Amino acid sequence: MKKNRGFTLIELLIVVLVIGILSGITLGVLNSGGIRQKAKDSQRTADIKRIQTALELYFSDKRGYPKSATWATANSALSTLVGPYIDKVPTDPSGSTGSNPCAASGTYYYSYITENSAYTYASQYVLTSRMEVSSSDDISTCVSLTNWTGAMSCTVPSDVYCYGVQNQ
Repeated sequence: MKKNRGFTLIELLIVVLVIGILSGITLGVLNSGGIRQKAKDSQRTADIKRIQTALELYFSDKRGYPKSATWATANSALSTLVGPYIDKVPTDPSGSTGSNPCAASGTYYYSYITENSAYTYASQYVLTSRMEVSSSDDISTCVSLTNWTGAMSCTVPSDVYCYGVQNQ
């Protein structure tokens, strides 16, 4: 009588299932929150770049940027971009709303402001995003922007990580 050596299909499936459960538990314990926060911050950076590209396309047609003399949420202040310049103005991945990048921490959103001028279109803007991870704003902190002056600036609390872009 010949004896078969090896594992049955059921045994292999059980081993794969146990390994899957253990790796899921391990990933959950190893800072999955930090990974999610960094992923959201990466999405925010990409969204800000998309909006900035749409703003530059708008500028090439109108010779100015949409005006907003006070801090406003990007999707409300930039609704004129929708259609020819961008499909839809992105909103923050967390779904939060707000408009002032210098308000107390706890919510995340995209903010937009231009210089206050008498002209129909603005010549300078600041577009910001609040980040969740402290190192996410290292590339372009709001206070390092040259347009971050006067009405286009505010005091960013130490627990708020503000990433910003501006027209060049």
